[in-house]
Amino acid sequence: MIRNLLLPLVALALLPLAALAQPKGWNDPFPPHKIMDNLYYVGTSQLSSFLIVTPQGNILISSDYETSVPVIQAAVKQQGFNFSDIKILISGHGHPDHVEGDGLVKELTGAQVVVGRLDAPYNKAFKTPSGRPLPIDRMVDDGDTVSLGGTTLTAHLLPGHTKGCLAWSLPLKENGRSYYGFLECSLNIQGMQFVGNQDYPNIVEDFRATHKKARTFPVEVWASSHGVFYGLDEKYAKLKARKDGEPNPFIDPQGYQAHVSEYEKKFDDVLAKQLADAKAKQ
Repeated sequence: MIRNLLLPLVALALLPLAALAQPKGWNDPFPPHKIMDNLYYVGTSQLSSFLIVTPQGNILISSDYETSVPVIQAAVKQQGFNFSDIKILISGHGHPDHVEGDGLVKELTGAQVVVGRLDAPYNKAFKTPSGRPLPIDRMVDDGDTVSLGGTTLTAHLLPGHTKGCLAWSLPLKENGRSYYGFLECSLNIQGMQFVGNQDYPNIVEDFRATHKKARTFPVEVWASSHGVFYGLDEKYAKLKARKDGEPNPFIDPQGYQAHVSEYEKKFDDVLAKQLADAKAKQ
């Protein structure tokens, strides 16, 4: 029964943004939780946001929609932290469901807003439903780092879903062991045009390079921009039922590699169909 209820959510999460600007239920609360070490999930039921806690203040990754911000704020409080202690906001990739709330978070916290340079033109041009501009305090490129209170995150450019899609890696610890943590951007190709894309002529080459590069990271603990991409519901249920000595369900290197392979195949299949359709029209 639970699986049957989840299937519509999975399908909904993969709809193109152009088809449905703010899908129903995406802002529903999801139980905030500690993933590992100082990394917490504070997002909604379908939109990932992560809080990284340090002794000198906290880092928030992805503000989601403007209407998501109160949900994120409540999740941060539920985990015992003050929203006002957010010193850095790392903006998500250039789609409204990951960056629309940047201005509101800036107003509420005064946080420095970090944006990927290649996605910055989208942020500069975008206006939120409330009319707020999207702030940019610092632009970063592939290999740049963001540090606060002894925690350092490294940016990794994985273009395709957007031209400037950035994943972030960070070291994590649990029970005396260190892990390679990885917060993926997105490999999703739903609704994308690969043949004759005038706005993004290099999209095919970028996706192919991204699939190859994505496999090179020694990922152990991972999450992504939407919970459905990394099995959030299932992993959270296992985390909640976890007993002493049992492994953390978010330690999932095989799942990460399988995820990359799955979305590479989806890309290949859609590209082949679009090429065949284009040839048939000639």
